[in-house]
Amino acid sequence: MIISHRNLLNKETIGRIITEINAIPFLREDYFVLIDIRKAIIELDSDEIADLSNFVYDQLDHRLQKFAILSPNAHLSKTVQFVRNYKHSSKYQVFTTLEPLLNWLKVPQSRKYQIQIKLDYFNQSS
Repeated sequence: MIISHRNLLNKETIGRIITEINAIPFLREDYFVLIDIRKAIIELDSDEIADLSNFVYDQLDHRLQKFAILSPNAHLSKTVQFVRNYKHSSKYQVFTTLEPLLNWLKVPQSRKYQIQIKLDYFNQSS
């Protein structure tokens, strides 16, 4: 699953994203999430990040194989803090570039161009 978020990223928007993911009936326990927040506006303090990471973990952990976050350097410290709050950090990782993210998800590099096109499209659409 590929998600791109380019607006305000806060408790409410993350809650909506998780609700939408949980509503997809065909997701099995072996699904992977790539979320691109390179264009998001993050307005979360440390306490909100800790609460939110617990919420996401509780909502997704039973069905999720891996959760990869593509984050720009400007958001990196907040995103890493978000991931460190998870109970199983081996399921959740932060990346600033697509290549290592795809390696971690075990997606062939030959699919990088196709995934980059989708991310670019998502980041441009309204």
